[in-house]
Amino acid sequence: MNVDLKIEGILIQIKEKLNEDHVKLWLPPYYTEDGESNEEEIQKLTKEYSSSLGIAEDSCLAALKELQQHSLDRLRERDRFRETGLATIKVRVPDENGGRRIISVETKLSANVQEVQQTVASQVGVEFDRIKLIWSGKVLKVNTDLSAHGVRNGTQIMAVILHSNPKELQAMESRHKKMESTLADAKLLADRSNDNLNYYLQITDQSGKPLNLPPEERKALVIAMSLHEKGRVALKNEDYALALVLLLEADKEFSRCQSQLLQSVDNYAVLNLDIAWCYLCLRSVTHIPDAEQRLQKCEESFHQSYGPNLERLLALKGTTGNEAALFMRLHLLQAIVSFHQNKRQEASKLLERANMELSSLKVDDHSLSTLIELGYTPAEARLGLRAAHGDLSSAVEHINKRRTEKHEAKKKEEAENRLNQERRRLGRCADGVQWVEPNFHKMLMSMGYTSEIARSALQQSNNNVSLSVQLIQEQPSLLNVASTSKVKVQKDMLQQVAAIGFDPRMAKIALQRHKGDVSKAVEELVACGGVIDGERCTDDSDSDGHEEEKEKKKEVREKEMEAYKRLAEGMPTEDDDHLDLTLELEESFLREYQTLLKKS
Repeated sequence: MNVDLKIEGILIQIKEKLNEDHVKLWLPPYYTEDGESNEEEIQKLTKEYSSSLGIAEDSCLAALKELQQHSLDRLRERDRFRETGLATIKVRVPDENGGRRIISVETKLSANVQEVQQTVASQVGVEFDRIKLIWSGKVLKVNTDLSAHGVRNGTQIMAVILHSNPKELQAMESRHKKMESTLADAKLLADRSNDNLNYYLQITDQSGKPLNLPPEERKALVIAMSLHEKGRVALKNEDYALALVLLLEADKEFSRCQSQLLQSVDNYAVLNLDIAWCYLCLRSVTHIPDAEQRLQKCEESFHQSYGPNLERLLALKGTTGNEAALFMRLHLLQAIVSFHQNKRQEASKLLERANMELSSLKVDDHSLSTLIELGYTPAEARLGLRAAHGDLSSAVEHINKRRTEKHEAKKKEEAENRLNQERRRLGRCADGVQWVEPNFHKMLMSMGYTSEIARSALQQSNNNVSLSVQLIQEQPSLLNVASTSKVKVQKDMLQQVAAIGFDPRMAKIALQRHKGDVSKAVEELVACGGVIDGERCTDDSDSDGHEEEKEKKKEVREKEMEAYKRLAEGMPTEDDDHLDLTLELEESFLREYQTLLKKS
């Protein structure tokens, strides 16, 4: 059992008892006017509290002395702040064993966050930019003042170090750079996601239907979801420091979205659960208030999405086995929060509930091995068995059904991506919002019109097919391409123009425009610098600018693809990956707090 956690449990009980009895350890009779602790009175209080709370006398005495010293320190810090303006900030640095390491920093509240980071870094022995300070559920930015975040004299904040093993120097550097670059990559793709055709990162509601959002809200949501996914990866790798920073950054972006929108995507509830889980894994007791609020939001969202007893989920999916793992983690975290608030009876009930849920979620090792031998992945096997409540044949049926559904979804997504690429090739409509619809374009071509004429007509009519036909037949002068419907370009004509060095596609457009007249087609291609885009013809003077613009677009697309690859690195390919909890760590925490409740 974690020793510091056991001490914390004793301190919680005694602190509440002192408050109930209105005992002030920094005043007589427990502290004399000469500035010394009254040992006799402290011993009397020790015997009384040891008996009433059922705590060993030595433990009770140590706790009372620690609380007395803490109170005296707070009084001195308050007086010093009044006299000098220097505030005392307590920075808690979690160690690998979950111990308490408190660093006191004296500073002006107008000081920059970076100054505190540098002080902590010097004492911990790492570079300051590897330290992240967290308070009130937010990552403190280095270029801001402490007062801007509401930090006051006596505030205790948490520091996390962006590495998990001192020996992994190269890995540490990589993780730090990854954390810094993830936000930049997410923002780059978010900017492009405002373009309705770019679906690097698609946003859908719980039914899978794409959401039509205002640009700023879409951008915030794309960044939030990207950071959340990267945070989950770090969480699964047990890199809790990096995970917490990424998850809190995701939370900041989610806060830019309307509450109604957050109800349409189920990520936000899981994000709050993940942040609270990080607090627990980092043993950050000071974040109990923030964890409590997040767990309440999570529970409300789960009840709304799944139903209080998972009845909505059962109707939608036909099983509740895997989502029940999230509820188990939720109830465990709620129990631990209650314990640290000295709500021992409530904590005991929630732990018992979590224990029952854990028992029902445990997967038989033999069944798991059998499914893996059949060729299924460990994640598929675990999720399948939970969905089937342990029944082997039903699990196989569930896994195969999920595979089929995923295959169909992938085919649909690929078809949509191809459609999006075709839209981009055809270009925007005159209204500057819509893209030329490939299906409408094919429809006009099936009537005998050339590709360029069909495209131009749809652009001018904003995808109105009947108006497009009318434009082609009655007002061809309004189109950017001359009316050359049903004119076929002979192969030898095309070869003649292409042989001069022009692009075959451009040659075909020019020949169609001039009804097969090779000389006129060549004249136009020369005048246009060899490029006819169906919308405008540039002369020689700006052909270089056109090429430069194309090169810039190519560079942007390459940067987007690189950013997407970086974000996708290490991310799970399974939609239900966040439900694939082994529950081993959950069980460890459950047993630990059950023991604490019995012994303390």
